Amino acid sequence: MPVIIDGTNGVSTPNTFAFKNRIIDGGFTINQRGHTSGTSLSSGSYGHDRWKGGASGGTYTFTQGSTGVNTTITITAGSIIQVIEGANLPEGGTYVLSWTGTAQGKIGSGSFGASGITGTITAGTNTNIEFNTGTCGNVQLEVGSTATSFDYRPYGTELQLCQRYYFRISNDTFAYFAGKQQGTTQCYFTVQAPVSMRATPTPTMGAGTKYAFTQGGFSSSTSTTVTLTSISNNYIYMSLLLGGFSSLADNYVANFRPDATLELSSEL
Repeated sequence: MPVIIDGTNGVSTPNTFAFKNRIIDGGFTINQRGHTSGTSLSSGSYGHDRWKGGASGGTYTFTQGSTGVNTTITITAGSIIQVIEGANLPEGGTYVLSWTGTAQGKIGSGSFGASGITGTITAGTNTNIEFNTGTCGNVQLEVGSTATSFDYRPYGTELQLCQRYYFRISNDTFAYFAGKQQGTTQCYFTVQAPVSMRATPTPTMGAGTKYAFTQGGFSSSTSTTVTLTSISNNYIYMSLLLGGFSSLADNYVANFRPDATLELSSEL
């Protein structure tokens, strides 16, 4: 394929290069939350990474393939939405949305249509991509008015792109975090995100027992109230505070272990 370069438009065939797809998890391969096929999503609640229920919620079914293998979903009710961060739409102008399947999609406030619809996006503006009922897979949004082949990215790369917006630490008895006792009932602990998050995340602690191991013993808590108290400028290192302990020694070092799921979300 010829490549034409001029002083106004630069390279005129951007869709022939990698990372042309502005959709993240367009193949529905990343499912950190463990969303279950057929489970209804309320408006704004997430299923597969980066995909959430539309204004009236959404329900979809799927059979997850092997790790990294794209999945086709079937939207049975409502709609699903992905909000593309404006930072990933720096060019502005005309974009084309394509996918496989019978669902209809739309860009921003445009109308629903079949695969290959186009829309105009203002540079740097967060933009909704929405699909209604039907089958849907290999979702791609790219610059221009002509849809090209789906941009397959390595699984690890796709996972990291998702973790900018959300990641979870599952219940794992081998997950220990450096901590500090605060007073007699609270414990600080430090978490390192796998990538720089989009913004200060909201933490959610699941049910289960949490342990603060100290010299000569430990204290446990079943509290699910966790507070993010500070975060580094690059949104990677963060300090969180959990209460519900007893008999801690103020300002002493502790190793913190949550036998529960910890989620951190900076979704749009």
